[in-house]
Amino acid sequence: MKQTFIKYRQLFLLALLVVSIGGCKKDDSLNVTNKAFLTDVATFSSQGNADLFINDIYNQLPDVNNDYQLTEQYADNSFCGAAWENGQATVRAGSIGPSNVPTGPGGMWNWEGNYGKIRKCNVFLQQAALNKAKYTDDWYKQRVAEVTYMRAYFYSLLFTAYGGVPIITIPLDNRNGSDIFTARATIDETVAFIEADCDAAAAVLPAKAAQTGRATKGAALTLKGWVELFAASPLVNTANDAAKWSKAAATNKSVMDMGTYSLFNASPTSYADQFLSANNWNVETIFARGYATGPAKGSHREGYLGPVYVSGVQQSWGNLAPTQGLIDDYSMDNGLPIADPASGYDSQKPYVHREQRFYQSILYDGAPWQGDIIKTRIGGSNQIDLGSSSDITNTGYYARKTLDESITGQTSINLAPSFANYIIFRYAEVLLSYAEAQNEAVGPDASVYDAVNKVRARSSLPAVKPGLTKDEMRVYIRRERRIELAFEDKRWFDIRRWKITTGANGVLTSPEYGMKIEADGAGLKYTPVKIFTNTYFERQNWMPIPQAEIDKNKKLVQNPGY
Repeated sequence: MKQTFIKYRQLFLLALLVVSIGGCKKDDSLNVTNKAFLTDVATFSSQGNADLFINDIYNQLPDVNNDYQLTEQYADNSFCGAAWENGQATVRAGSIGPSNVPTGPGGMWNWEGNYGKIRKCNVFLQQAALNKAKYTDDWYKQRVAEVTYMRAYFYSLLFTAYGGVPIITIPLDNRNGSDIFTARATIDETVAFIEADCDAAAAVLPAKAAQTGRATKGAALTLKGWVELFAASPLVNTANDAAKWSKAAATNKSVMDMGTYSLFNASPTSYADQFLSANNWNVETIFARGYATGPAKGSHREGYLGPVYVSGVQQSWGNLAPTQGLIDDYSMDNGLPIADPASGYDSQKPYVHREQRFYQSILYDGAPWQGDIIKTRIGGSNQIDLGSSSDITNTGYYARKTLDESITGQTSINLAPSFANYIIFRYAEVLLSYAEAQNEAVGPDASVYDAVNKVRARSSLPAVKPGLTKDEMRVYIRRERRIELAFEDKRWFDIRRWKITTGANGVLTSPEYGMKIEADGAGLKYTPVKIFTNTYFERQNWMPIPQAEIDKNKKLVQNPGY
């Protein structure tokens, strides 16, 4: 039986895994070994010890399930009124700068942090090669491929935040007089490096891991396809070179052709259920950060992101409040967008006959949750907080997707780590990435329709109407990505790579809206209300390199506009 090898904060030898490289030339009587550390000789003396080092590399994956804010608050999918949080105070206030670079949930694109993780990968690759004779060939090849993939993943986080970055492939050490400072590679060089690492990993890694949580061939190809999609997008591919789109399409198609993954479709609610701990490592998951399992008594994710008042008791901070803009992108159950006159949408019955993903993703006024009915209307227990004076939603909505309804009473107990995986890549994203890249490369051929329609069919939506132009299909695909991948930390990267953040209709230069609901005679009156005026500058589509890093490394050149 497969066993999950990643145990959140249970890597009991974590403190012992810092590799000691080099030493001081002193009197041996004074050169006392620090018992809190293992030397590189001890750490890599056996497969068992080296595996502990690798486990720690996996443990460096962004710990998003235990963060209080997602990148959805940076983008236009959610709004949290807490003025001290990065989403409002920095990103959407237009105040990103070299001295206050947001690093994303779980330190996702933290410059120094990611280079520390890359160093761990480089240490393993160097030391494992030196100690290769101590390992079996199969183990050595497998673990080198895994760590090569992880290095590519950490570089991808830097690339999609900063663009071209310094490429470092050995553990740097300035104690021997070496120059440890490296200039930035170009974007093309950075992408090529990540592609090469992914190719090297994919050539060795199995289609299915012997232990859940380890990198696979599909994970390596999916990462490569994502980086290529980002590099083919308008932010990078300013000349709209179709060859770059074709390359991204081909790589994502290679994942589809593996036949290893499929959409999780065990029940009518599979779309949302795939994020619950009971369905960890399901057939749709390609790569995820795993956590230790146990009795679901409480979770940071539910305690930070869930609805605030349930049955009269506050049990969350309510940090994930979907915007009206996101709500309006959910189609009707007939598959038509609400702006289509034939859709049947009624602005005074806005939550009736919406598509399945809406009900599985959003808690709205009148939605059931844990035996209670969420009421964000004026006078309700979760009355929309237009003044940001409490933890209650600023938009009139809470998120449902990725939250476990069985976890109750978070504020009355000590919050525990989430037991559910944080899914980094899943198959639905591959289908939509392929559809986007193929549409941009050659137009909406049959394979584009097929990929999009597979995602829609899982949620009982009819197929996209035939005969669309490339531009029309682009609108469908972008809406599908927003809805299908909502609350999965994808939207922030999409709106930047598409360059739709700024301009007259820019999603981060337009006001943000919520829904004010009031009693009106025998019924309710629904009025969209402006809750926030975004400020965002195009330069912020790339993060600035932290000033502290530029001060240390004079070879670094800052991104334009900072």
